[in-house]
Amino acid sequence: MAELLRVENLRKSFGAVEVLRSIDLAVETGETVVLLGSSGSGKSTLLRCMNFLEVPSSGRVYFDGRSVGREIPGPQGAAAMVYNEAELTRLRSRIGMVFQQFNLFPHLTVARNVMVAPMKVKGMGKEEARALALRMLHRVGIAEKADDYPSRLSGGQQQRVAIARSLAMEPALMLFDEATSALDPELVGEVLEVMRELSRERVTMVIVTHELGFAYHVADRVLFLHEGAIHEEGKPGDILLSPRRQRTREFLRGHDKFRLPHAPS
Repeated sequence: MAELLRVENLRKSFGAVEVLRSIDLAVETGETVVLLGSSGSGKSTLLRCMNFLEVPSSGRVYFDGRSVGREIPGPQGAAAMVYNEAELTRLRSRIGMVFQQFNLFPHLTVARNVMVAPMKVKGMGKEEARALALRMLHRVGIAEKADDYPSRLSGGQQQRVAIARSLAMEPALMLFDEATSALDPELVGEVLEVMRELSRERVTMVIVTHELGFAYHVADRVLFLHEGAIHEEGKPGDILLSPRRQRTREFLRGHDKFRLPHAPS
């Protein structure tokens, strides 16, 4: 598989607080990477730096073989990166992101929510955009709700619409930031199943989640973050069943309800 995304020596600080410390990570096309870690470990910040919703304090991001931004001399000769907003807008159009909250437009139907970005960003006509929206809604198993408004949908259904909205832009990379954490427990499964199907289709994904059973069965690689650094990484079975590092073992002990579900047939 070809490398799609790479970050080198990525750091992010908010004032005097360093949230990410020297992150090195590569994601290959078709790979599903899951980020685990306790609250405050830097998982969501790393995800947001990948599509520049947060601008890294230092380090480099490469997407599809190209460096994002350009390097200029900084103070005392140190290199610094500067970013062009038009370049970042183009990058974000190729990276879909699904958040904890659904962020749907309440005054638009489900189909119109999915149609907005292709029409505004890609200049797609209304009929073509609706046909695309219906295909994406069918893909996430919710096409029958196309003409309903978000208020008539359950939380799980709304999150599936949010996924369809991201897929409508035909992104090269999908980012999921705790996509099920705002859902009632009985609705989590329907969203995870959509994500599982995307993994089967080899959609490139980086996922922040606490759903350890999902990570075990779906991820190609699991990264455990601690205090803003990648503390341990490897195959799901290695990290979740036989972690090498003490902090990883402590984190997993804190999830004592974790049981490996039977693999789907």
